Amino acid sequence: MTFKNLEIVHVVAMDQQRCIGKGNDLPWHISADLKHFKEITQGGVVVMGRKTLESMGRALPKRVNWVITRDPNWSFEGVKTATSIEQALTLAIADVQASEKPETLFIIGGGEIFTQTIAIADRLELTHIELNVQGDAHYPEIPNEFKKIASEQHIDDKTGIAFEFATYQK
Repeated sequence: MTFKNLEIVHVVAMDQQRCIGKGNDLPWHISADLKHFKEITQGGVVVMGRKTLESMGRALPKRVNWVITRDPNWSFEGVKTATSIEQALTLAIADVQASEKPETLFIIGGGEIFTQTIAIADRLELTHIELNVQGDAHYPEIPNEFKKIASEQHIDDKTGIAFEFATYQK
C-alpha cells in the first residue's frame, strides 16, 4: 500500500512497556497529552478501530472520523466506516484532501490498527509516559528506520507523572 503525497502519522501515548490501553480505556489521564493530541489532529482526518471509538464514546469534533470494523452493519453517529484498513485509507484520501491538513492522515488506534499500519507510517507522534502499566493493548516496536527528530520533556501538574512528547520520522 502506498499513498503518494499523503503523510501517514501515528498519534499515540504509551508507557515504558508500550502499553496504550487497559480495559478499553487509557490507563492514565494527562491533560497536556490530551491537549497535544487535539492540537495535532484537529482539522484533519483520523482513522481508528471500533474499540478505540467506543472507548471514547463519541466521534472526535472538528475532525473527519473513520472507523474500521469487521461488521459491515455497524454504525455510529458522526463517523464513516470501512471494513478494512485498506478500504478506510483509500476512502479517506478524498476527506484528507478537503481537510485543513490536506497532506496528512492520522492513525489514532488501537493496538491492532497501529500494528497493521506501522509499515506505511511516515511519522510517529508519540507521548512516552513514565509509567509501567499492566495493560492489554500495546503499540508495536518502533522500526529502526524511524529516527527521533524532536523531543519535549514534561511533568503533569496534577499527577506528577513524567512524560515526553516525541516525533519520529522515517
